[in-house]
Amino acid sequence: MKHQDGRCASDAETVVVTSTATLPAPIPTGKRLVIIRGSVTGTVHWTLSGSQVTIIGQNTGVLTGNGTNATMRISGGDFYMRDLSLTGGSPGLWADGGAVARLDHVTVSNNTAGGILLDGAAFDIKNTTVNSNGANTAGAGAFGGIRIQNPPATPKMLSFSTINDNQLIGVSCDSGTAVNPLPTTVLVAQATGVPVAAICAFTSCGAASSSCGAQ
Repeated sequence: MKHQDGRCASDAETVVVTSTATLPAPIPTGKRLVIIRGSVTGTVHWTLSGSQVTIIGQNTGVLTGNGTNATMRISGGDFYMRDLSLTGGSPGLWADGGAVARLDHVTVSNNTAGGILLDGAAFDIKNTTVNSNGANTAGAGAFGGIRIQNPPATPKMLSFSTINDNQLIGVSCDSGTAVNPLPTTVLVAQATGVPVAAICAFTSCGAASSSCGAQ
């Protein structure tokens, strides 16, 4: 199994979590790769520092929360998440404390209070689907899909992603947010509510295609 930089992970730095295993809290010292294999129930709140931590879903990896807490909350550090579904949380993913959230082929769906909350976290999100999440009105800005607030300077990138059928607002931002570069490949669609808050300064790319939406 590889890290984002292409380096193969060793057994010594790997944690494998299955439906019969307990999610580590905190991540044991020296562990840099967490594999969520199959369907796992539980929530995590990890505080990271040092080297990047990689979180990968395997065998249709799904992490299902308890409806009360964030399914996955990561404070600080740099993390890379791939091929994982987050569901059943409040919200699905919450990154804060200066974290750097890097997502690739992640699905965040059917969470009770929003999909992804980026609060003081940098981000590089691509090929990600955020859909059918409930309304989150608890913080400074209401949202259903993605909320971006107080981000560090870089990175602030959102590309080739689909954000659809979330309650209230698909993508919500605060006054200090400027996604850079402005997204041109992000598909945002709402049956009701607002697709993208005007303050976010971008619009949906249109119909799903090889240049619009999650690939």
